[in-house]
Amino acid sequence: MLSLSKHSADAKRRRWWSLSVASIATLIVTSDTGQLSVALPVIITEFNADLTLASWIALVYALITASLYLPCGRMSDLVGVGKLFLVGFIFYALSSLAAGLAQGAGQLIFFRSLQAAGSALIMANNFALVTALFPPEERGRAMGIAGGTISAMGYTLGPVLGGLLTHGFGWRSNFFISAALACVGFCAARVLLPADSFKGSGERKSAFDVAGAIAFALAISLLLYGLTSAQKGGWSTLPVLLPLAAGSAALAFFIAWEKRVQAPLLDLSLFRIPAFTLGNAARLISFIAMSVNILLMPFFLQLAMGLDPLRAGVLIAPMPFAMALLAPLTGWMSERFRAENLCALGMTVTAIAFVFLGFVSPTTAALPIVVCLFFLGFGMGLFQTPNNNLLMSSLPRSRLGVGSSFLSIVRSLGYSVGAALAATVVSAQLGGIALNDLKLQMTAGNGAAGLDAFMRGFHYAYWTAAALCCVGAVISAVRVSKEMR
Repeated sequence: MLSLSKHSADAKRRRWWSLSVASIATLIVTSDTGQLSVALPVIITEFNADLTLASWIALVYALITASLYLPCGRMSDLVGVGKLFLVGFIFYALSSLAAGLAQGAGQLIFFRSLQAAGSALIMANNFALVTALFPPEERGRAMGIAGGTISAMGYTLGPVLGGLLTHGFGWRSNFFISAALACVGFCAARVLLPADSFKGSGERKSAFDVAGAIAFALAISLLLYGLTSAQKGGWSTLPVLLPLAAGSAALAFFIAWEKRVQAPLLDLSLFRIPAFTLGNAARLISFIAMSVNILLMPFFLQLAMGLDPLRAGVLIAPMPFAMALLAPLTGWMSERFRAENLCALGMTVTAIAFVFLGFVSPTTAALPIVVCLFFLGFGMGLFQTPNNNLLMSSLPRSRLGVGSSFLSIVRSLGYSVGAALAATVVSAQLGGIALNDLKLQMTAGNGAAGLDAFMRGFHYAYWTAAALCCVGAVISAVRVSKEMR
């Protein structure tokens, strides 16, 4: 009995140490975006490039990660999540090192695309690893740490770290640090992950659906490109309509193909699981709403309130701080209470915060804005970890990789749809002027009119986000826990 208890304690200690692998992966990827956003002006100056370089660096990363999430998830089910982590970390390290040594804009974009492939290999399988490692009574806390707290820390610390590194050692140091962290992640995965994580489902490797992977990559890339183009103003232009139409056609083909192929890339029967289907619907809504705030709040703080980027960043910080603080607690709560109740409450709090933020004006004091942003982060922190736990716990063990990757796809789509929605609503009030051109218009003598139009669009966008969160709360409240396995 004593030896059995000791064995159980050792296993528990080992899986919590193994959680560091998922945490390192999350920290690397979430901090990367913030680091690079700060370094981009210096990169553009050194390569004598324009803003097109900046947009392509961001776009190519988003398109490739979204395209590879699902194939990477399927591969982890076939060969084992541990192997995908090892390959992902080493691929990310090498591509980051190469990007740091790039001698031109073209090289940097190419190596950034390879870096995106490494990111997809590790991030597509994060939730799958946590779900496989931890029993239901510990899973919520583990997801709260790796998926909530560490993620919020990465997004918060990324710009700070990027600024320090770029100022002290040059922009290339950001990529070198990412490479070093990926090497640490590789060593941690090699030493800490249990042997079971390196074993696949036992299906033949030939069961991988190559045609489905190509169709899905084409569909998601075209859809995301169309949505990104829509953010620049106007849904009726060819750069928006053609990719969206072609992407929709490719998606229809993908779904039809998955129904008939013997070993599909995406097992469509997963959507017969209510927890998985409804949970992803609510998850999509949450990221659409959050993307509205991520896009518009910096414009409001800097253009409407006249704050510098540093002060604006300080005012925004309470939102990710609240999410990081709450994630482990809500993870623990999701192990003891119905996850649906927590998710519905979280979406309700988020909706209320959006309603109040929809009433702010350039004369609003900083404190009410900080409080509202804190409650926005509080609501999302209350929603996300229980939602992730509910989703992943509903899946059969042989489909954890695909399920985990689908969560990442939903996040990417949600952010793109939300940004396009916010840009469209504001652009409509600006008379068709793109959101990115607002600053130019305001400095060209139309400041008061442009600001009034922006604030109308800002209010409408935030109230739209509030309405979406109310829908998400209703969806989240549907009881599906009995479907969990």
